[in-house]
Amino acid sequence: MTAAPRPASSPTARPRFDLRRLAPFALLALGACAPMEGLRVAGFTLIGDGAHPQTERLAAPLRPLGRPGTPLAASFSAKDLRTGATLRFDARRYGQGVRVRQSDGCVWTRSGDWFAPSDSWANCDGGATWATGRAEVRSARSIWPLKPGAEGRWTRKAVSHTGKTYTRDTVCRVVGAEAVIRERGAKTPAHVVECSDGKRTRTTWYAPDEGPVAFRKVHAENGVEEAWVRF
Repeated sequence: MTAAPRPASSPTARPRFDLRRLAPFALLALGACAPMEGLRVAGFTLIGDGAHPQTERLAAPLRPLGRPGTPLAASFSAKDLRTGATLRFDARRYGQGVRVRQSDGCVWTRSGDWFAPSDSWANCDGGATWATGRAEVRSARSIWPLKPGAEGRWTRKAVSHTGKTYTRDTVCRVVGAEAVIRERGAKTPAHVVECSDGKRTRTTWYAPDEGPVAFRKVHAENGVEEAWVRF
């Protein structure tokens, strides 16, 4: 007895796939093969490490900001965006500059202004070689007043407690202005200043009435080393 031929598969019998259901999986795949930093999805920015202050656009541009009398006017507390812990920055006048003791034990001094590289540091995150050191810092161009496009330059000749040395140029630029969203939704307008020495990039959100209200330091190879927002 000859077997009856099987009916051809009907196109309508095939399962239908809703492409919208695949969107979350496509997003995960994209994140696995591309840096998440700055990735725009559906109108918002995804930050891979999460250690980034929340900001929003300003309704009006900020006025140029003149140089303050000291790099840091007062002590303050901040939220660590990597761990959620509270950080403390105890500031004291140090000649024409400032001496700051952080709650993690790191102590540093800085002359001139907030954006200048530190000229001494002790018990800081620098590994066995650079945890403690000092430096000669020379200013080549002032970034003040802060306004779009303003640029500052410094040269730092540093020596560690182990005798290691390096010389690097630091360039800081005002790259924009944003409102920093703080505890309980408070919004603080601030200039955004990016500083790079070729090894690390330091970004400061600098408010006219308070100075630094948010900060982020990123190592070129190791990623985010520090990120906080003032309470």
